[in-house]
Amino acid sequence: MKTPPIGHATQLFETSLGRRWGLFTLFRTATTPMLIRTGIAVAVAWIPLVVFSAAHGGAAFLSFLTDYASQSRFLIVLPVLILAEPPLQKRHHMVANHFEEFIVPQDQRSQFQAAWSSHEKARYSKLGYCVLLLLTYATAAWLSQYLSPGGSEFVSWWIGGGGFKSFSPAGMWCFFVSYPILAYVTLLWLWRQMLWARFLRSTSLLNLRLIAAHPDHLGGLGFLEAAMMGQLPFSFCMGVGLAGAVANRVLNEGYPLLTFRFWAPVLVAAALLVCIAPYLLFTRTLMLMRRRGMLRYGAFARAVGEQFEKKWLHQANSLNEDVLEVPDFSTTADLYGVVGNIDDIRVIPVGLVDLYAVIIATLIPAIPLLLASIPLGTLMRAATKMLF
Repeated sequence: MKTPPIGHATQLFETSLGRRWGLFTLFRTATTPMLIRTGIAVAVAWIPLVVFSAAHGGAAFLSFLTDYASQSRFLIVLPVLILAEPPLQKRHHMVANHFEEFIVPQDQRSQFQAAWSSHEKARYSKLGYCVLLLLTYATAAWLSQYLSPGGSEFVSWWIGGGGFKSFSPAGMWCFFVSYPILAYVTLLWLWRQMLWARFLRSTSLLNLRLIAAHPDHLGGLGFLEAAMMGQLPFSFCMGVGLAGAVANRVLNEGYPLLTFRFWAPVLVAAALLVCIAPYLLFTRTLMLMRRRGMLRYGAFARAVGEQFEKKWLHQANSLNEDVLEVPDFSTTADLYGVVGNIDDIRVIPVGLVDLYAVIIATLIPAIPLLLASIPLGTLMRAATKMLF
């Protein structure tokens, strides 16, 4: 994928900020090749499970249909992870272009371009793809020695048929094909996130043209939010994966939902770590900018204040009614308003809106589970009280 022309960076960036990015938008805006690729991945991972479990008998097929973990992971997580990657990469391109056009000084653009080229090369490296594939199956091979069909993580459609360790054909396909596909796509997303963090780190080490008094209180780095919002599909998928596993225990095995209440904060912490942590690499840069800004703007404000006092305060007793209309007063007030932005500089380039967005996207998949775990009678009584 080629980087958009520098001259169009601002226009594309503004367009990206004004566009809504929802789950249905991922499907509506995806290209035909991406939809085909996604359809193939889902078909290979899911359809054989339907066929094998149905052939194994009605009980196994019903068990498969009510396996909320497998259904949600192969029908929601897998396609969302695949379809969310191109929009995220487009956002990364726009952020990189904005850096180059406005933030990176002219004498360091060659270093910046080299870092971006390295990022793109590693992102689309065939060797990297092969390493991730080998890692996926090496992990599967390692886990296979600890697998037992009697484990609590397996529902009945996995078991029987006299295959590998007495797993059913559906269970073997799921372990050797379906879950490796899902694991590979997840590892690929994490790998690209690590590459993006490496690129951001190299960028943060440059002598960036940041403005301490910038109204975004980040020296002009507020545009990073465009890339952070592209992480929401991944945090949503993390929530879906956990919600499906908990749903199996609650709805199929009868565990109380409160048994898993401590999983939610762990999940949120993991989502924040993956989605937000790369942008914390600019914290040191912002701290240095704030320190320099306080010194420079503070000295400038003091000099202006001294001139103002010398000009006006010595004759304060003889001022007439028109003195407040003199431009000196409004100019000084405007200057001090700009200087006041220095005190509001945030050294963490992540706002509360960004944090809330990640947390909400992570926890939204738990809402259907929460509703399903409440007895119908309780829901009806609560609805009756609200209506009457």
